[in-house]
Parts: sequence; C-alpha cells; structure tokens
Amino acid sequence: MWELAGERFGLYAQKRRKTHLPRRILADFLIGSHGLFHGLRLATFDPGPYRLAFPEVEVVP
Repeated sequence: MWELAGERFGLYAQKRRKTHLPRRILADFLIGSHGLFHGLRLATFDPGPYRLAFPEVEVVP
C-alpha cells in the first residue's frame, strides 16, 4: 500500500509539472491506495485528483 501511494504520488507529480495541476500531499495518495487495496469507495469534496491518480477506485463526490 505504501509503495503504491509513492508510485502514484510520483506519477501525479510528473503530470502536475506538465499541466499545472494543484499540489497534493502524500496523505491523499495513502488514502487512495488504501481504498484501492481494500476495494473501497472514496467520498470527497475534490474528486479530480483521486480520479486522475486512482482511476480504478470509485469516487463519490
């Protein structure tokens, strides 16, 4: 789970540099990887970064 969070954080950072996405903290990616690992849905007020970094996880806005 921790490795997945780090990988997705790195991929998001690369995309962010190219497209000027907002900065996110590592904890956001830990939450996303936890949801993916356990097959959970994520509820959030800002679904964009989770949908971009974790397309496999269902996000409930």
